[in-house]
Amino acid sequence: MAPGSALLRVVQRTRSDPALRRESDMMGVYVSIALLAALIAGNDHAGDSQFGVLKVVWGTTLGLALAHWFAVTLSARLVHDPDPHHTAAELFASQVVVVGLVTVAATLVVALLPVDVERLGARLTAAAFLGVLVVVESRAGGSSTGRAAAYGVGALAVAALIATIKWFVSY
Repeated sequence: MAPGSALLRVVQRTRSDPALRRESDMMGVYVSIALLAALIAGNDHAGDSQFGVLKVVWGTTLGLALAHWFAVTLSARLVHDPDPHHTAAELFASQVVVVGLVTVAATLVVALLPVDVERLGARLTAAAFLGVLVVVESRAGGSSTGRAAAYGVGALAVAALIATIKWFVSY
């Protein structure tokens, strides 16, 4: 079985199952906020190398994914669920997909931007990811396009404001 087809099946299952979709969304929001926080800690103008910024991006996102995997696996073993709907592996797979999206998007932005704005670009990517996630899920939940866009813009604005203020304050 090709890795691409396995990934596609995970994505399809996650999108079609509300419980898995909620887990994936929760992880997307959590990773976006944590990545924003990790990139806020530090000086944007200290001359970090591209590799240094990517270490923060990958270390934060993959570290959170591994920590969450450990927590889900351990809690599944500690608390017996008489009617489990999903295995720990299914929950983790639904979360890893969204972690991968955030990580790859931030990596591409960092690779394309000049050194002096890489951290800001990665923060804005995390903020944009959060905004898009809110729009997609608001629409899926029945909100009108306008209302979903307003929710997404609101989430994006708050996250982007945090990222931008940090950039200017550290200048």
